Amino acid sequence: MNKPDNFDRRSHTPTTTQERNRANLHQWCDLAVGMQAIRGQWKASILMALSETESDIPALQGRLAVADRRVCVRALRELEKDRLVERSAGGTRYSLTPDGSQVIEILGDIARWQRARSKTGA
Repeated sequence: MNKPDNFDRRSHTPTTTQERNRANLHQWCDLAVGMQAIRGQWKASILMALSETESDIPALQGRLAVADRRVCVRALRELEKDRLVERSAGGTRYSLTPDGSQVIEILGDIARWQRARSKTGA
């Protein structure tokens, strides 16, 4: 079972028009790069959970009950690489960085925007 899963980016060559466009956007667009940092399975949910309290992986999984542990760990590593979360010295607890706290404000703005849109039937 050495097949890569959907999140394996190693040696992945863009093949579809959408993937080539995304690769081109990343060369010059800060928005695309910023969106890449928070898009993906469970990243926004993990950030929101960590905005309420620092947490370890079992506690996060309790809050995101349907999330697979492997997917959560991968998302946490990516968020850590993008400097949105940090691990404690013992490596067991995660918390938001200052950049992660700023992203929470942006996610809140998006949620408020969507609530307003849904009230108008959008």
